[in-house]
Amino acid sequence: MAHYLTIDQGNSEAKIALWDDNRLLEFLMEPALTPRKVSDFVGSRRLSGAIYCSVTREDVDILRHLRHLCPKSLRLTPATPLPISNAYSTPSTLGSDRIAAAVGAWADYPGKDILVVDAGTAVTYDYVSADGVYHGGNIAPGISMELRALHEFTARLPLVPFPENMPELCSGALFGDSTSRAIALGAVYSVVASINFYRSRLPEDTVVVLGGGCGHHLAPVCGFDVRVDEHLVSKGLNRILLYNESL
Repeated sequence: MAHYLTIDQGNSEAKIALWDDNRLLEFLMEPALTPRKVSDFVGSRRLSGAIYCSVTREDVDILRHLRHLCPKSLRLTPATPLPISNAYSTPSTLGSDRIAAAVGAWADYPGKDILVVDAGTAVTYDYVSADGVYHGGNIAPGISMELRALHEFTARLPLVPFPENMPELCSGALFGDSTSRAIALGAVYSVVASINFYRSRLPEDTVVVLGGGCGHHLAPVCGFDVRVDEHLVSKGLNRILLYNESL
């Protein structure tokens, strides 16, 4: 069995995944990743390959440890060969999680136009065309960021907690009947409306894929067809790793 390790270091936590070829075996979300925790996750299994990406400062200790665990370790950079084409004009500034999510979506829906929505700390809206070209996208505040900003940049608006049960919040409610509900609904609907706007400007059969920590919360309130994949970035990292192994 060929084991592959992917590490996606996000703003608030790292996502670690172990794969058997393209089949997910284990997954862990870790707020404070250390080399010891990576070793504990891998255990006695021998790695055929590993890949690391980060949207924050790169952890030199983790990278060094990965090379110790597996000589065939990659760090996702703008120079890393990809199974899709990248038409972004400034690839050096493109978040590695965004291109990995695009690859992950393309792996599941090859030959389709895809709107990739990664809803986490920030929300990214990216487009992959049916011919396998990543065309770029847009970046906006995530729901938690919107809630925090409304509290911190105003004098009297309260800090509203993240609405875990969005279907209940949005059930029959277009407008809030209290300040807290008005804030929560405003944050949720701003993302839903953005997704709907982008899909309305893309080809009619475009597949909408939601990733990130908020994807499964948002899907039930969208009111249009969406696919949810909470492991989208990890899947894309694994596909990039497998693609480079075949070169």
